[in-house]
Amino acid sequence: MICRHQLTVWSQMGVERVPDKYVLRRWNKNVKRVHTKIRINYDNSSTSIEARRHDNMCNLFNEVADLAEDSQEKYDKVMARLLELKGELIESSIVCGSNVISSTPNNSFSIGDGVLPSKESTNILDPVTLRRKGRLPSKRKVGVVEKIGKKKKETKKKTLSNEKAKV
Repeated sequence: MICRHQLTVWSQMGVERVPDKYVLRRWNKNVKRVHTKIRINYDNSSTSIEARRHDNMCNLFNEVADLAEDSQEKYDKVMARLLELKGELIESSIVCGSNVISSTPNNSFSIGDGVLPSKESTNILDPVTLRRKGRLPSKRKVGVVEKIGKKKKETKKKTLSNEKAKV
């Protein structure tokens, strides 16, 4: 870590650029963060064959994605091949007659990463609110000055809206 004293010494010596050995990698704007790709294993699911296959595919795809994110041409090439591979896998699962359930239902279509459901899907509502602990909510006592101020504001709004309606 460089302190202000070191910077003043460098400025007196005429050093205009900080040597690379003092600059940490995480301070660089072009750093690729790998901490988002760390696998967290709460249960023993990684011991199954399917989980290991999935991890291997994810690791390889992450490497490919890191290589292809630099230019639009590489990105387009990777996306075209992925869509082609996806189509082949869907066809092979239909031809083989496997009992694998498709991740996208027949009555929906996918755009990008998400799946947009059709009109036949059910509407998901907010959960029912429950009464909270403590004292029940009640109206606070409003002072006389506050009541008068509210009445004046309401009458001003009414007169302004009436004048606009007449014009």
